[in-house]
Order: sequence, then C-alpha cells, then structure tokens
Amino acid sequence: MLRELQVRNLALIREARLEFGPGFNVLTGETGAGKTVLVEALALLLGGRGDAGFVSPGADRLELEAAFDPPEGQEWRDLLAGEGLEPEEELILRRVITADGRSRCYVNGRMCPVGTLARLGEHLVDIHGQHEHQRLLRPSTHLEYLDGFGGPEHADLLGDYRRLYRRWREARERYESACLEEAERLREMDLLRYQVREIEAVDPREGELEELLRERRRMQNREELFLAVRQAYEAVSGGEEGEGALDRLGEARRLLERACALDEEVSEWALRMEEMEGALSELTREMHAYLEALDFQPGRLEEVEARLRDLSSLAKKYGAHTGDILSYLERARMRLEDLEALDERREEYREEAESLLVEVSGKAEALRASRKRLAERLTREVNRELKELNMGGMRFRVRMEDLEDYGEKGADRVEFQVSPGKDLPYRPLARIASGGELSRIALALKLVLARADAVPTLVFDEVDSGIGGATADVLARKLSGISRFHQVFSITHLPQVAAASDVHLAVEKRVSGRGITTDIRRLDASGRVGELVRMLGGEERTARDHALAMLGGKASPPGGGGGE
Repeated sequence: MLRELQVRNLALIREARLEFGPGFNVLTGETGAGKTVLVEALALLLGGRGDAGFVSPGADRLELEAAFDPPEGQEWRDLLAGEGLEPEEELILRRVITADGRSRCYVNGRMCPVGTLARLGEHLVDIHGQHEHQRLLRPSTHLEYLDGFGGPEHADLLGDYRRLYRRWREARERYESACLEEAERLREMDLLRYQVREIEAVDPREGELEELLRERRRMQNREELFLAVRQAYEAVSGGEEGEGALDRLGEARRLLERACALDEEVSEWALRMEEMEGALSELTREMHAYLEALDFQPGRLEEVEARLRDLSSLAKKYGAHTGDILSYLERARMRLEDLEALDERREEYREEAESLLVEVSGKAEALRASRKRLAERLTREVNRELKELNMGGMRFRVRMEDLEDYGEKGADRVEFQVSPGKDLPYRPLARIASGGELSRIALALKLVLARADAVPTLVFDEVDSGIGGATADVLARKLSGISRFHQVFSITHLPQVAAASDVHLAVEKRVSGRGITTDIRRLDASGRVGELVRMLGGEERTARDHALAMLGGKASPPGGGGGE
C-alpha cells in the first residue's frame, strides 16, 4: 500500500507531501489544475522515462519519494535480493532528476538502476490510464488481458508452458543446426585429421622444444663453456698441480678440529666447515660430469637442428611452446571425436526435440483449456458490468482461435469482440465501438480485471471520462467495492465518485509572485463539501444540499472549515 508521497519541483508543483490511507482515495480539481500529478509522480518513481522537461522552471532538480508497505509474496523479496538489497519493514523509493536530465534512483537509501524501480513497481502499483483505451483496439494485447485475468494457478500453468517451450525451441535449434551444417562439419573434420596426423608424426614430448634449444646453445658455445667451467673446476679441486679451494678448506677444518680440545666453542665452526667441505666436494663432482658431457657425439648438432625444425614448424601453427602444441593436439582430438559422433548426437537431438514437442503440445492444450474457462468467465462478468453501466444492449465476447504454430505465449489467438445489439454480428472493437462506447467497454474490462489483480495499489486515471448521470453512481459504488480488496486511487471529475471516497485530495492552481504553481491538499469533511459544490456547479445552496446528501455521515455541518 502507498502510505506517503513527497514531490518537490515536479512541473508546477514546488513542494507537496501527501499521506494516503487504505481504501478509496480520489484526486479532484478544475481542468488544467494538474490532477494527473499523482500518475506522473508514480510513473517516474516506478521506472518511467524521465527527462529535464519534468523539472519545475528555475529549479535545479526534481525529487520524488514514496513510502510503501511491502506487498505480500516472495517475488519482490527475491528481486531485492538479486540486486543486493535487503527487504525491510517498509519500501522507500526515491528518484532525483536534475535540470540537465541526469537521473538517480534509490531503494531504501541504496542507489540502484532505474530498471530495479520498474521491476519492483510491477509488484506495487498498477496504473489504469485513460489512454490505455487505445491498447484495447489492438488484438495483440487481448491475450495479455485474458492471461492477466487468471489467478495463480493459471499464471503457474503459463510459466510452466513458457519454460517448456524454451527448452523445446533450444532442442529444435540444436537439431536444425546439426542438420544444416553438414558440409561445414566435413570440412572441419578433414582439417582436424590433417592437424592431428601432422602433430602425431613429429610426436613432441612435454618440454622438448625448450630442452633442444638449450642443448643447441651449449653445443654452439662448447669451447667457451668448457674453458670457463674447467677453470672453475680446477680452482676448486686443485687440478693436477697445486692445491685448490677444496684442499685449503680441508686444511682449515683439520686445524679447527685440533682447536676444539682447547675451546668447545670452536667445535661448532669445525662442524660448519665440514658441511661446507662436503657441499664443495659435491659441486666439483657435478662440474666434472658437466665437462664430460660437453664432449658431444659427432653429428649430434645436425640431429638437434633437424628436430628443432620439425618442432618449430608445429610451434608456428599450434603454439610457441611444446605444452601449447600438445594442448592443441588434445583439443583437436576431442573436437574430432565430437564431430565424428555428431551423427549419433543428431539423432539424440531429434528425439529430444520430438519428445519435448509432445510435452509442449500437452501443456499448450492445458493452457488453452484454462484460457477457454477464463474467456467464458470474463465474458459473463464484462457483460454484467456493461449492463450495470447502462450498456445492456452492447454484448461482449472473447473469441479464441487455435494457431498452427507454438509461440512464447502458446498456440492461441484471442480477440475481444462486441455486438451493438441483439441479433447483430460480433465485430472487432476497432470496427464497431465509438469513443464513448469504447470508454465504457474499457472501464467494464478494467473493473473486472482489477478484482483479479494481485497488485495491492490500483490507480484509475480519469477512466470515467464521458460518463455521467446514473452511470456515475454505479461507477462510484464499483470503485468503492474494489477498494475492499485493493488500495484504489481515482483521478476523477465526477462528484459521485469523489463522494464515495475514504480520502479526498484537491488539486488547485495558484498564481503568486513565484508564478503559477499547483497545490495539493487533503480535505477534511467541510472541505469535501466545498469541493463537491464546485464539482456539482449550479445554484450554491442547492449544490451544497446535494453535496451533503451525497456525503451522508462523511460531512460536517456547513461552516466547519476548509482543507487540512
């Protein structure tokens, strides 16, 4: 439920703070006073397209904020969780649009995309506008209206069908793709077989290319390597003449061992010296082995060069390192297996698509049966509404047609049709309904659909256009009746509708030194009398008596004051 709305610098409204209650709320005012401000503000707060044109002249920004009691159900909670927002005891929506057209949106103080407001708004407010009549002239919208008339069970059935339909469509696309790409498959298989044979013929080992490059570098620089390592080896080992570092290290260890008898602290040095001697001895053995290995076999360099040419050829095509080449080989083998097995999988795709088609067909039949029941009930209820709206001669029906192909919404075509009188044929709305008739037909549909609407707050924006007299009394009773199940807002010019409300807001245009502005005030009992007198027109005393009679117990004695 919408509890409070604050508006600042929206068009001609400089500042307004409105509190609403449950039940039936109305906004009234003279033509051009700005009664649609509630609709505009809510539309912007619920993700509608906004630009700098909404900002009051001379202001740097407009600010809108609304407080809602959260609706029932889990969907809005899941929506907030998906946006990283925590559900709270109330929902505070806020939107700011600057004079240069930039927009910022917030939910409970956390910034969010405008799309979040739009998705959240679907669970909070449903706006039935007077311009929506034109949607009824498009048969493409009629299936949506009919599905919206269904309850949770029908919604679940439609959701199940859509999920099943998408699975079938994907399976069908996989099968069709497998059938249409046969030539491409054969070309790719030929290429992959060639590449696998080429790599397997060379038979590279992991790290082989890198090892051969190092070996070639050693062979190409053998003399420099041999001389440098040989001199280092002799400096450590002593060679055939003289002492080396290893001999001097051994002598130092022996001297320290003799000193151990005189001072125990020296024993630790002797042990460390022994460790160093062992490590240096191991190093000399490794250098000796390295020197012997540098004595390459004749023809080894030519073998390495030849092998490197083969591996380098693969590296240019499949990866700079041997590991890259082997990884490509593995991927090529797997892809080749997949393509070779495609004949078998194509049959699996076909069977899967056919099996899902049977399920889609069954679910579509169940959906069609549900829609037929809804169509019968919608027909009865709309015709009853038309009769009560003094259009008893006009008859309404929902025409359903089976389609050959399945789509996202099923295999049904729905069209709303009317007959202007008994024994006269049914025709599409656009071909038979005048403007006034269309307004009443639209209103009858809205009244019926609103009772089935799960959204807690319903806004009727001058849907009573073209209605008056006894029909206005009927409409007032109906809107009041809907308010037992929903919070209802009506922007109206009918005094009968205004008198039936629980909360009455008046919109007035004022001229002051600041220019033309729009004020909105919540009326008390005596203020309601004055506004109804204005709406009724004619002789003031007669209009006042009429207003008091319309309000009954909701009115205070004359002279009781104005608005709150």
